[in-house]
Amino acid sequence: AGRCCFMAAVRAAPKRQAATIGLGGDSRGAPGVGHKQLTAAQRIEAATSTRREVTITDTQAWDAEALFRKYDPERTQLLTRGALTELLKEIGLDLKLGASFPASSRLAFDSHSADAHFLTLAEFKQLYYKISSWYPTLLPRETSLNITIFSAKDLPSTDTNGKSDPFCTVMCVRTDSSGEIIERKNWSKSTTKVVEKTLNPWWGEDFTDKYGYEEGDDLFFLIWDWDKGSQSEVVGKVLLPSSEFHRPGGFMSWLPIHVLAGEVPKGATPSLKVRVAVRGMPTPPPRLHVTVHSCFNLPPADPNGKADPFCTFQIVGKPASKSQTKVCFKTLAPVWNETFSGKYRYEDGDDLIFEVRDYDGKNAKPELLGRCLLANAEFAKMGGFSGDVPLQDVYKGIVPPEHGGKAYKPLLKLTAFLLDMMPPPSDEPQAAAAPELDASQAEASGEGGSAPAPMPPPP
Repeated sequence: AGRCCFMAAVRAAPKRQAATIGLGGDSRGAPGVGHKQLTAAQRIEAATSTRREVTITDTQAWDAEALFRKYDPERTQLLTRGALTELLKEIGLDLKLGASFPASSRLAFDSHSADAHFLTLAEFKQLYYKISSWYPTLLPRETSLNITIFSAKDLPSTDTNGKSDPFCTVMCVRTDSSGEIIERKNWSKSTTKVVEKTLNPWWGEDFTDKYGYEEGDDLFFLIWDWDKGSQSEVVGKVLLPSSEFHRPGGFMSWLPIHVLAGEVPKGATPSLKVRVAVRGMPTPPPRLHVTVHSCFNLPPADPNGKADPFCTFQIVGKPASKSQTKVCFKTLAPVWNETFSGKYRYEDGDDLIFEVRDYDGKNAKPELLGRCLLANAEFAKMGGFSGDVPLQDVYKGIVPPEHGGKAYKPLLKLTAFLLDMMPPPSDEPQAAAAPELDASQAEASGEGGSAPAPMPPPP
């Protein structure tokens, strides 16, 4: 029934249609323009065809233009009969129609081509609309990339009020071996909204590649300052290589902005936070598993004798792998029990670094309470690592030891292992015993001797 419907509809399609997807109103018996007598051909067309206007979505328009562009490599703005046949095969119409596909393809071309030799983009869009209506599982196709532009921070000021009115654009580009852009795919460009009078804009907008991405393409981000009544100014740029996101897990992190205009405050690091995922990319379980359980014997960093600690985890030398726990308020013995994967950035030989910091508010720089390094050899072995790691570079506390204060020796409880280096689970797993704090640890923690949460056994 589907085959017959397609062929019948193609035969009934008008020979010429409006440049827009105009397939409004019934034109049968329409009088000539300016009351002129219609020719015989015009009367036949008016009596046998119906014109109506339809609207296609942005996604349909992008898809139609991308398909047309692919099969028009010489950029002639015309499709040949053979090119249309190959295009219809790519979207899977031959599998839907079976043996009737060759004849249907010829009829589709003849009924939409004004000169019976070539198909223009406007004519192809009319055919695209009909196919997408009859076979919605074929068209529109899925885009290759999902792109989220979250926010930027520490942008340079470009306005007299010390602020900016930033917005961000993204497009697919081709680069050479040195990283220089050699082709900009302007049709893949997307633009965020403008956030006025700020140096730390939040956009939180989702985009696609508009069918412009091919494997190997990089993503080019531009941060602009919008100026009412004048041309917008480029503030900074970011190039995200394909190797960073065309991989399991994609990419999600902050990227440093190369500043092109404005003044950056001393000590500030302009950055852009984005997420990019390749649709259809298989996502196996991450190889690295890291659980930050708890910490005890932290030094007090606030006047109340407590701290508001959180812990960050990162693969050494790979900022895109950075993750952070929640903040535990008013405690010297925080319990997090949060698990991270390194965002698929782990490679053999990588070390892990952990930092415990004190949160002092949204706009304040968190103080370092201590850090530690977990060497690769400690966890990249059968069974992984599970235990306490002493922190280094420890904060001296409200009263430093040299002035009679206590010397603190905090320990960070961690589990880290590689999935392929863990023994298979036993049929009768045994419950792990909860570790206990001794009296000195309980006193130092300031938590009334409460022990951290029991550490679960590795899976």
